[in-house]
Amino acid sequence: MKMDAVDIWLTILMLTGIVLVLRNLFLFAPRRLQPRGMFERALRYAPLAALSALVGPEVFREALTAASFEWGQLADARVLSAATLLIVARLSGSVVGGLAAGTAVFLLA
Repeated sequence: MKMDAVDIWLTILMLTGIVLVLRNLFLFAPRRLQPRGMFERALRYAPLAALSALVGPEVFREALTAASFEWGQLADARVLSAATLLIVARLSGSVVGGLAAGTAVFLLA
């Protein structure tokens, strides 16, 4: 299927509009329509769950596709940086610090 430039830009603009409306739906909805209770608490973890679902398979790809487990797979730069990020973010309480430490380990490994 081949699309011309107008169709591509129209698709991008429509998807941008849909994303903006859905992401801001709860901000502008009346209080009686806003999520409450357990659903509201679950929405707080949605970005972290989405990020984990995107990054997790890439981090553990070598270990998941290998025929057998080897300890050398844990020395992969992706695994080391992810572990560093989790440890630093948990101990310091700073996600930005964890990201900086994980990036530094990834670049140095």
